[in-house]
Amino acid sequence: MPHATTHKLLQASLLLLAASCAFPADPIRLATHQQPPLSFTRDNGQADGLAVRIVDCALKKLQRPYTLDFLPWPRAQWLVQRQQFDGFFAATPSEERDGYAVLSGALLPYERRWYLLKSSPLSPSSPEFKRQARIAAFNGSNMDVWLRDHGYQLTSTPGNSEQLLRMLQSRRVDAVLGNAYAVDALIARLGLQAELRSELAEALPMGVYFGKAFLSREDPQFLTQFNNALQGCRSK
Repeated sequence: MPHATTHKLLQASLLLLAASCAFPADPIRLATHQQPPLSFTRDNGQADGLAVRIVDCALKKLQRPYTLDFLPWPRAQWLVQRQQFDGFFAATPSEERDGYAVLSGALLPYERRWYLLKSSPLSPSSPEFKRQARIAAFNGSNMDVWLRDHGYQLTSTPGNSEQLLRMLQSRRVDAVLGNAYAVDALIARLGLQAELRSELAEALPMGVYFGKAFLSREDPQFLTQFNNALQGCRSK
């Protein structure tokens, strides 16, 4: 009788294993936003960008299907917080995000930079800058929160990086704090190199924030495996 019971248990285990192979994991629901050259859609609707390629490479290594939606940046984060999406990128660490998600390993080296008119006498390293300079930052970004928390005069939070530069160009603000990948590419596209200068504010890791609810449903090794896969994808 014990042998028959053992045989039935073995059969049940094999059936469960076969079922898990027959029904692959659901696609991971990821969100990003239009921020060339990190993430953008081509004219044919295809997703592309430095960060998009790295994430795609890592998930292919893990043989994990995924979907990618381009959304307004605040909404991308809100949907992960509400457990309607599984992750968003490319993002830098913040205490608020850490409350509902976990940041992956770094996708790319990242710099947050100050941008000013070359004619401006202001210096971000001076004590007067924090008290006097009118600052703008991208709505929904960590820079928005960081400026408020550190006592800067944040006077505007437009919805995209081009609006930031237009505000700076028209002297509606004295400086903007921006993602160097996105803002440098935009400055080159708009031909503003002769008008603007930049200074490093800080260097930070930039990765994928995976929702804690998503990770709780996954294999406990998922994030470690994803981070390991990233290492072979960054140089591609």
